[in-house]
Amino acid sequence: MQTLPTTQRHEYATPRTMHPTVAELEARVRRGPQVVRETLERPLPAGLMPWSETSLVLTGIGASGAVARTAEALLRHETSLRVSSLPLSEFVSRDVDLQGKTLVLLSQELSPNATLALQRVERFQQALLLTSLSEADARLVSFRQSGGRIFTLPPREERDFLVRMMGPLATVMGLLRLAWAGEGQKAPGELTRVPDAMAVALEQGFEVAKAWPDGVLRTPLLATGSYSGCLEVLRWTWMEAWWTEAPPVWDALEVAHGPWQTQTKLAGPWLAFTRPDDMAGLWPRFESMLPKSQVLVRAEAALPAPLCFFEHAAFVQGLLCGVLKRRDVDLKKWPGHGTDAPLYRFDGQR
Repeated sequence: MQTLPTTQRHEYATPRTMHPTVAELEARVRRGPQVVRETLERPLPAGLMPWSETSLVLTGIGASGAVARTAEALLRHETSLRVSSLPLSEFVSRDVDLQGKTLVLLSQELSPNATLALQRVERFQQALLLTSLSEADARLVSFRQSGGRIFTLPPREERDFLVRMMGPLATVMGLLRLAWAGEGQKAPGELTRVPDAMAVALEQGFEVAKAWPDGVLRTPLLATGSYSGCLEVLRWTWMEAWWTEAPPVWDALEVAHGPWQTQTKLAGPWLAFTRPDDMAGLWPRFESMLPKSQVLVRAEAALPAPLCFFEHAAFVQGLLCGVLKRRDVDLKKWPGHGTDAPLYRFDGQR
């Protein structure tokens, strides 16, 4: 993975005293590879109908909703499973069981909105909850009594900040493992390399952060092929970490068919997520189009899809956290804190 070219670099100093919340975020980010390693060691839940014999409905809210959309793209590309992702608001008035027979609910700490799906469990052939909660949690009694299965993933908690770093990584890995098992596939041999590859990518993200322009909060994210649809989690993480609009994600080949016209007069980096099985020859052509005020920064994964996702996620987390280290920001006081209660606490009952 490359840093900004010398002509584009402005080394920014990290403040002598980092805000304690940013230090805590960095600790969480650096724990990401270990969280994925722990997820690889967790036994899969027993008693599930093989996913190859059913159809899946993935749902969640916030970062978990972004994971559902990312996982749908990954699973459609990497497996033959029938899978769709639905927003939780679909569970208010629609017959969601028509969209699939197996409910897969993603909710790290069971937000109130997640109960919208729990109330529809009996409409499905089977239901699975991926969460950080244990099976003994009192909120899950009725779910278990309805036959629901629970897959408890690390970390045990990730509270106080708007952005979630560790939980989404664990959930994507958990879903991939379930998909391979549910299809009767053997997991890729490179799977054990993922945590170490993430650790390398994380450090590269921190390195790029040292020269990242302070004024660039929303850079375009680029990938090729179906993989461009797998970056929803990265957009969501970017938005919640920096409290900015989620950056656009474009297929690199499509940039010339519209998006390029909106970017030619802007300055700053583009961020490309490349992989070994990428489209050859495309990126040099893209770079040849760039004006002097722009540069392409490549997050170059060593692993093929879908495992490259974890390298790319680690890179982005290192970049986002690295830039935050030079900002005086209290991550516990995000804009609109507490004013979202009317929607955040909506569970369909009141």
